[in-house]
Amino acid sequence: MKVSIIIVNYKTPSVLKDCVESVFLFEKDNTFELIIVDNDSRDGSEIIIKSLAEKHENVKALYLKSKISFSAANNMGFDESNGEFILIMNPDILFTEPLLIKLTDNLINSANTGAVCPKLIGTDAKFQYHYFQRYPSVIQFILFYSFAAKLFETSRYLKNKYLCDYEIDLNSGIPEKTDQIPCAFFFTRRDIFEESGEMNETYELFFEDVDLSYRTSKKYDLKVDTSISVTHLGGESFKTDDDHWLHGRFIMSMIKFFENNYGTIRTLLLKVCVYANSLIVISGEYLKGLAGNKNSYRLKKHKNLISEFNKTIF
Repeated sequence: MKVSIIIVNYKTPSVLKDCVESVFLFEKDNTFELIIVDNDSRDGSEIIIKSLAEKHENVKALYLKSKISFSAANNMGFDESNGEFILIMNPDILFTEPLLIKLTDNLINSANTGAVCPKLIGTDAKFQYHYFQRYPSVIQFILFYSFAAKLFETSRYLKNKYLCDYEIDLNSGIPEKTDQIPCAFFFTRRDIFEESGEMNETYELFFEDVDLSYRTSKKYDLKVDTSISVTHLGGESFKTDDDHWLHGRFIMSMIKFFENNYGTIRTLLLKVCVYANSLIVISGEYLKGLAGNKNSYRLKKHKNLISEFNKTIF
């Protein structure tokens, strides 16, 4: 029942080192293999990874010569794995207790469970509800990603219904069903991962884990085991002073998810909403600029999205 832990690293060497060492601190060496896929970091990560591989016999390393998608990198790690169970994990996860036995028991004892995740606890000691999302919808976009989002962002009712799963009982001490779980920590069986089609490599960034959860959930339950937890630092690969492009990449990936899973009509409706929303925001910022109140960052963010939209859609 060996577990194959797959970690894709991109320019997070120190965080990766802490992550790997935390696994070895709490888990027995002979119960898992750890496969690190370095996604062409070129930042000294290779030195850290080589030191980890020299220190621990069950650490394998793949060094990519060019950057590929997160999904493709994880699939490469999967191809090198041998475990009956697969853990796709981000390098910004820290083990704080033994997990692997309980995680495998979840899948062994419940044939209907397709994937499981421990509680993700942030550095603020709070459960990260925003990583346990409802599946995307046009209503979700309008309520939480459009120019009107400020009107609804404080409504816990709407957020629970359309955005995040606030119904997870964190104190139950048992596995709780949820809509989807993130690839920050996605634990599944090898055969289920293969049956689900592995990770969809057409996603360049964002929504690859949403897609994997969606395909897995068609046949199996997804659960959060509330009896165990990990620390999740969150977003270490995306910390930048000029991240306006992330919004465009996020929304374009949402559109791709619709294309892959929801059909033509719902996809077209989302595209219309996205394009109209950005045009409204851009126009509004130019009008505000006449009074000297223009938000340059917001303007840049939506102009970038329009550019990405035009290149991809037209």
